[in-house]
Amino acid sequence: MVIRIRTLAVVCLCLSTTLAACGRKGDLDVPGTPVEQQNTLSEPVDPATAPAPPELEPETDDRSFFLDFLIN
Repeated sequence: MVIRIRTLAVVCLCLSTTLAACGRKGDLDVPGTPVEQQNTLSEPVDPATAPAPPELEPETDDRSFFLDFLIN
């Protein structure tokens, strides 16, 4: 019985480690970048000459959450 529990624990540990490595591989993209242009830069861009990211409209969603008192 102890061997079965130990084996199950090792399998779960290996599976969780494997799944933790899953994700999207590639560079981070600027918010608002169209899907077609994401991760397509073949050479580094100089930040001084790079176009500014598009201005995003501020969110005006003022709904309250029941745990807001923790961060106020």
